[in-house]
Amino acid sequence: MSMLLALLILLFILSVPVLVGYFFYKWIKTKKCKWLVWFILLTTILIFLSYEIYTAIYPTDSFYFDEFKKVTSLDIPKSAEVIDKTVSYPDFHGDYTSCSIIKLSKADYTMLLDTLDHNKSMLKNPEIVGSKELGEVMIARKASDIKRSFSRDIPDKDYDTYIGFFKDGEHILVYFVNP
Repeated sequence: MSMLLALLILLFILSVPVLVGYFFYKWIKTKKCKWLVWFILLTTILIFLSYEIYTAIYPTDSFYFDEFKKVTSLDIPKSAEVIDKTVSYPDFHGDYTSCSIIKLSKADYTMLLDTLDHNKSMLKNPEIVGSKELGEVMIARKASDIKRSFSRDIPDKDYDTYIGFFKDGEHILVYFVNP
């Protein structure tokens, strides 16, 4: 029964864009538009779809800033700049792993470190669970380069969160696992 329901939902999801396109085609045909309008419309749709697919595979920096907020429950400092990043593509259950190295100004780095150090909901110096994504981002760095690290338990979620502060006083490692 549930397989039939899933097929009906899939059929509905696929038929809606086709029906919208068909009725749009009929409407445009009554307007007697020239081939240029069709070309512009098709090009616009292809560019939009290409952008959506590209950002699904290679997320923008704002994705990693959102991951920072999930890990720390704080807004990202204004000086933040993503230096290195990687994310796994979500599986059928939506599970993924993201890892990024973010550069902050020295003032923002110090303020963030002090804020997290005094935050009682943050676990100090937790163990980090390795992954392919973590290895890719840390390839030119060593785990011993991290001087302080924190983790946070998110209520009702089974996330693994980690933020590490590098000894250089500017870079942080943000690691998020949605298992």
